[in-house]
Amino acid sequence: MSAGHAFGSPPAQVSAAAELPKAVAATEQLDPKVSSATVMAALRTGRSFDLPMGVRASRFSNRPVLPGCTGDVTSYDYANGHVPADELCALTFAPGHHLRADAAVALARLNIAYRARFGHNVCLTDSYRTIASQESLASRKPGLAAVPGTSEHGMGLAVDFCAGVEKYGSVEYDWMRANAPAFGWDNPAWAVPPSSREEPWHWEYVVGEAKTHDSTQG
Repeated sequence: MSAGHAFGSPPAQVSAAAELPKAVAATEQLDPKVSSATVMAALRTGRSFDLPMGVRASRFSNRPVLPGCTGDVTSYDYANGHVPADELCALTFAPGHHLRADAAVALARLNIAYRARFGHNVCLTDSYRTIASQESLASRKPGLAAVPGTSEHGMGLAVDFCAGVEKYGSVEYDWMRANAPAFGWDNPAWAVPPSSREEPWHWEYVVGEAKTHDSTQG
């Protein structure tokens, strides 16, 4: 099976309820005594036995958190902005957006936790960028966009959030800062105060960055 949905093709039309593993969907009716931290820990590992009684579902362990995406990366041998289509996955909870398979699955897990807290999916304005889209952006926003071929967007390992997360000090941003690192995502040091280039909306899959570096250096 390929890593996920081919880049550039229409994402499958999947309802929000169908996107969620049954075990997680069941948490919406949980007794308040069930710790959200316990559920989030289970999401990070993807193991049903980490969920409390009453949340467990027989198909949780073999139902993908992101339909059509295994999360497996088969090759790191490509240039920035040239990630092969079969290494990318469509984000069914954010139509039109794609990420490298491992980053996509990690963001899908984070999105489930975010949705449980805020009642809706994460909002994205940007995800994977081809080299052509990076060049176009740099020409339209000189001095603001990254030099083409250097952005983590070009590796399929970065997203730009909206709907509150893009504002320092908002409830959504503070929640992300507290919880996203547990899923491998973070607002990098260069993008947070007192940096001269503050970008609260820009988040990177740092676990994937480390894997890419280890693979290319090894």
